[in-house]
Amino acid sequence: MTNDRKEAAGIARAVRRYLERERAGGAADLLADGATRAGRMPAPSDRGGRPALPEPATSVTTNLFGEPEAAPAVKINAPPATSVLDSPALDVFAEGLSPGGLAARAALAAEAVPVLAQIAAEVCACTKCGLCETRTQAVPGVGTARGGIVFVGEAPGADEDRLGEPFVGRAGQLLDKIIKAMDDAQLIPGLPLDRSTAYICNVLKCRPPENRNPLPHEIESCSPYLRRQLDALKPRIICCLGKFAAELLVGVKGTIRDLRGKVYRYQGAKLIVTYHPAACLRSASYKRPVWEDMQLLAREYLSD
Repeated sequence: MTNDRKEAAGIARAVRRYLERERAGGAADLLADGATRAGRMPAPSDRGGRPALPEPATSVTTNLFGEPEAAPAVKINAPPATSVLDSPALDVFAEGLSPGGLAARAALAAEAVPVLAQIAAEVCACTKCGLCETRTQAVPGVGTARGGIVFVGEAPGADEDRLGEPFVGRAGQLLDKIIKAMDDAQLIPGLPLDRSTAYICNVLKCRPPENRNPLPHEIESCSPYLRRQLDALKPRIICCLGKFAAELLVGVKGTIRDLRGKVYRYQGAKLIVTYHPAACLRSASYKRPVWEDMQLLAREYLSD
């Protein structure tokens, strides 16, 4: 293969990886939203051939990211948790909901500690898929069962692979900011929200090379660790960050746009879906939906 052909093949691979990650993060949702807005926009002839002037903002508020926005965050009236009836994860509506609050969960948290430690040891020694050959270290998860909230992402990145802890890079710093904003707003009264009261983990416990998307056989090999962690944590609510966590735990294929705004059940936990923090870093248009989803998370945590 000539140098020119090698270079072209490398560019093609890079473009393919970029498009895969954009699809997983919700870029298709952005395009769909843009097309919808374009369909509602009057044609130039309807505006006398002149571009429409922007409407003045009636008020300015600050969102959970500390940024001004033109209107307050809209609260969602979530539909009943019966939206994907054929999902295996949803055959549990008769089960009681796991308890919430620090006092009610103290015993659960203590029981979970040795189980989570055992799972972490197995993860660190795991050689079930080829990712063990390229990782620096495995990333089992971090946190506690005390609060009853679990955030599940996709896979470790470069920073996580280096430090052995999930969500410590730019996306992780944004997740910390989101959780702090929830705490500042006291969305769940009586429950301090930070990394010390929640549990944070990923579907994959090892970093895929070049941060590519997880492969089906990797998810199949690694997901039992996640399911065992959730069984030990007995969360009250699970928040799926991004497409791969959502499709695995909800049990159906779909875009984040279609899956979010609904309440599912996974064993004794409620489950919601939102955009991965990395998607918010790529496009600010995801920030308001994420804030809406955090409000939904809080309301469902507080209700039985």
